[in-house]
Amino acid sequence: MLDPQKFRQPVVFFANAIGDHLIALPAIRALSNIFSGRLSLIAVREAYTELFSDIPFESVWFIEPSEFADSYTILMQKIALLSFNYETLAKQASGCDLFISLSKWTSPDLEHLFESLSPPESIGFLPIFTYQLPKVYSNSFDTLFSIVHLFNLNVQIDNFSNPPTIEAQNLSLVHSLTICLDKEFKLLIVHSDTKKRKMWSSDRFLLAIDGFLSVQSDYIAIIIGSFHELPLESASHRNRIFDVCGIPLGLSFALLSVADLFLGIDSCMLHAADLFRVPGVGIFGPTDPKEWGFRFASHKHISSDAIASITSEQVIDALMSFC
Repeated sequence: MLDPQKFRQPVVFFANAIGDHLIALPAIRALSNIFSGRLSLIAVREAYTELFSDIPFESVWFIEPSEFADSYTILMQKIALLSFNYETLAKQASGCDLFISLSKWTSPDLEHLFESLSPPESIGFLPIFTYQLPKVYSNSFDTLFSIVHLFNLNVQIDNFSNPPTIEAQNLSLVHSLTICLDKEFKLLIVHSDTKKRKMWSSDRFLLAIDGFLSVQSDYIAIIIGSFHELPLESASHRNRIFDVCGIPLGLSFALLSVADLFLGIDSCMLHAADLFRVPGVGIFGPTDPKEWGFRFASHKHISSDAIASITSEQVIDALMSFC
């Protein structure tokens, strides 16, 4: 067990896709609490703005990626940070006496940063660190939170798993939406886009949405995300399916905060729905729902090594179990 009081300038480093930042949120909140405001953060600017800005830090320093990988692309596409300005970060974080990396990847520049800082102690998932954590086969929320238990075994993840903070403007917009609905309709939020290998058949996705709406006449469906490939023009209940793909991330989170039900694949929005405690159905193929699925909310996981074999009827039945 490590004594957090012995470290005067701890620094936590994290960069990955937006879904990974949501998974890291409870651990980073708990670390900030354990170090009583002494913790500093190195992160992608957009991740800090969207998810971490309400967490108390001593200092925040931003990763400035190379010209071929802008920070938004890193955040949304999970492109490895092969090159970033480690020299500037090393000067900013000079004096670091504990380096914590929540990232499971490495790159030459991350290793250069670590060597330049030369912290007396370090924690992470890679062999270069003083305390190497196992990449535990459990839900990914718990895997990252295991870092917290190096300092205090009694800290519970549930106490730090509240959802992302929503800006007042976005809250106002979604509350206006609920007033317009006049409590006549319930809200199904749908997210269908991610890496191609994790995406489900667009035709079956739409059949599942349409089939659910056929039975549940008190629901509307709103599709969020970066894009979708659903053939909406063929939907029988097109008048109750709304496409808002491309809206700001914070507004998508605000919609999730008032949702009654979620349907999606292994993606950032599933993790957001989980933190908002929205009951949901997750569709999984090449990734394992035990590791990447719901952790906190009521849920049904539908999984197959061949994601194309999952039927719309399976998904409709899972959605109906919440009604």
